[in-house]
Amino acid sequence: MKTRVEDDTLFLIPETDLVASRIESLRNFFVEQMAAHPEAAKVVLDVHGVETVDSLGVNLVVGLYREAAGASKTIEIVGANEKFMKVARFFRLPAIFTIHQEAAP
Repeated sequence: MKTRVEDDTLFLIPETDLVASRIESLRNFFVEQMAAHPEAAKVVLDVHGVETVDSLGVNLVVGLYREAAGASKTIEIVGANEKFMKVARFFRLPAIFTIHQEAAP
């Protein structure tokens, strides 16, 4: 798990699948990082390293959106692979926030 801040944007980089066994540590990390960077007006979840997202992972993403929205921050997802996009579309996540799919190799 990594973060970086550029201008007014906080990048959250999980570098792991968004699955049940990782949810608690990821949630704690995301909340800590958002609290540590209150100046960030935008949160970007970089999912380049994410291969699998289960239903709890979807809940984590929606929770991150709610946390960001509650703090008047915008949120978007970048680097989504086709498997991530399939899950995102199923749960209608693109209707809630922007998701950028990774470029095809």
